[in-house]
Amino acid sequence: MITFMQTHKKWLIITIWIATFAFVGAGFVGWGAYSYGKKEDTVAKVKDTQISVKDVQTIYSQLFNQLNQAMGGKLDEATAKQFGLQKAAFQRALTRAILIQFAKDNGIYITDEELAKDITSTTMFQTNGKFDEKLYKRFLKQIHLTPKEYENNIRKDLMINKVLSALSTPAHKVTTDTVASAIFMEDKVEAKIINAPKIDVNENEIKTFWEKNKNNYKSQTTYDIGYYYIPLNAKVSDAELHNYYDEHKQNYTDKDGKILFFEQAKDKVKIDLSASKTKRDAIITMKKLKKDEIKFNISKNTPLINNYLNISLMQKLIQTKFLKPVLTKKGWLIAKLIKINKPQVLNYEKAKKLVKNDLIIQKRKEALIKLAKDNLKTFKGKDLGFIGREDIQKVAKKLNITIDEAGIFEQTLFNSKTATGYTLLPTNNPEKAMIFKITAQKLLNTTKYKKYEKNVENSTNQLKQNTLEQNLIQKLMKLYESDIKIYMKI
Repeated sequence: MITFMQTHKKWLIITIWIATFAFVGAGFVGWGAYSYGKKEDTVAKVKDTQISVKDVQTIYSQLFNQLNQAMGGKLDEATAKQFGLQKAAFQRALTRAILIQFAKDNGIYITDEELAKDITSTTMFQTNGKFDEKLYKRFLKQIHLTPKEYENNIRKDLMINKVLSALSTPAHKVTTDTVASAIFMEDKVEAKIINAPKIDVNENEIKTFWEKNKNNYKSQTTYDIGYYYIPLNAKVSDAELHNYYDEHKQNYTDKDGKILFFEQAKDKVKIDLSASKTKRDAIITMKKLKKDEIKFNISKNTPLINNYLNISLMQKLIQTKFLKPVLTKKGWLIAKLIKINKPQVLNYEKAKKLVKNDLIIQKRKEALIKLAKDNLKTFKGKDLGFIGREDIQKVAKKLNITIDEAGIFEQTLFNSKTATGYTLLPTNNPEKAMIFKITAQKLLNTTKYKKYEKNVENSTNQLKQNTLEQNLIQKLMKLYESDIKIYMKI
């Protein structure tokens, strides 16, 4: 059974699709030393395709935001560097440049008509199904791009899509059946749950564990920051509010894009007008702060999530080291990064509670693994019948476990290379182990396959496309190896 998946694993590997990125505004990251090329902002090139600082920074910002969301908003610049985000962003920008250069060398280009069709058919630029130039220009203004800059980036994306779409060919039926067999195989399983024993640890054990692992117990990264707010306290008359609204009414819309009446938008108009009137004061204040004529408010040992700057502004401050006047609910904000306080090893007393908890988890895990292995030889478990990948609820109900636990069990089961095995539940902090034995198997549940045949076909075609794209990129990397010039050191 399980050997079947191993035999055909080349069709089961999920490959990474080289996504194309529409340009959005981003903060600057320090990219290390430069050996500048012909253009001051060029960090690399592939033949005659330039890669700019902006290109790399845009991708970096997107990767940072994606990872930060996955980490619940706790990602900082130091951690991002440990994950290699800067190198990943540069590598992705280089891959894009190689694909664009390949398109140029093979006479692939995007006509003005193709470009116009793509932009005008973009839903976010449409009102009632028709292209709205005002919406388009407003979007460009928000992301601080000229039409030429934005359209150049879209043109590049379309060129890459043309190259990759040329590889598109439907998968052979044998391949589709292979994927279907992997997805819809079923195992007849016996399973048994073993609960973890109670674990006690003494002071000496805790201290010994801390001595061996003290570098794992550190304080969080904090920041010394300077901040200064210029309140939105400008006096505005009703006449000024009406005039401002008339000039900028396109900025005040409801969720359907319809322009709000003055009374509906009045509070927002007042804020915007006050912001406009105080912006000059904010710029003057910034200059005085830089000259040390007035002092920043100082916050030392400030965590990433704090009461002074929201997390987005903190991330930008960490990247740029200085925030020019930026509009917030509290007014115009100016800030500077004074110091990054790196994590320090916690002393025993501060770390003791964490150390004790980790030691208990480790000992409980070791005890569970030993119990599971000892019971595998002779156990008689509960017969679950034939189960497939869709039967998580069935497994959860029969074994009286949670859906998440049943999912972990099924993942272990269908990745197993042997007929018997075990899994810890939950994986990182186990409270029980589940041992299992596969007594029979069905390679393909044809009823389920017929139900999802079209989905399987689409998934198989995508898998094949991903594999072809990866192979193409590897070939192009070698083809253009001598044409790649890098002027940036990360």
